[in-house]
Amino acid sequence: MSRRTPLGFYVASIVAATFCTCMVTAVLALDYEGGGGMDGELVTIAARAAAALLAVLSAVAAEALWRARPWAWRASRTLALAYAAAVLVPCLMAGMTGLLIGFGILACSAIVVVPLLMYIRDRSAQLFGTPRIHHPPPPPLRMQVPAGRRAAPWW
Repeated sequence: MSRRTPLGFYVASIVAATFCTCMVTAVLALDYEGGGGMDGELVTIAARAAAALLAVLSAVAAEALWRARPWAWRASRTLALAYAAAVLVPCLMAGMTGLLIGFGILACSAIVVVPLLMYIRDRSAQLFGTPRIHHPPPPPLRMQVPAGRRAAPWW
């Protein structure tokens, strides 16, 4: 029996696809209008790389949400974390005022992003169960003696 995709996943997928379109537009439109030095070109390359990474991640998240994949929650969470990093890292380089601007951008984004992420997490847990974390086995209680080092019999 096939599972139907919840309506909220379709809405979140459309939001992710719109974000992907904006990031692709940013990759194509970003250009540094500075003095033509090497720093300006590096800034443009870094901004385009960040926008391209966000575009790819949002396309993956949109597909995972549209088809209700079991990894839709992880894809959405990764997109949100990459977006936060892409906003905060350049703002951190600009000093304290840039950092305040970055936190303001994230606070405005959180109005939409946080409720969507909470919905995706809760609905994914209902559809697919809670994700299992692999725990390694506990270490042995006593150390094994190597095969070549066994004591000789006393006789």
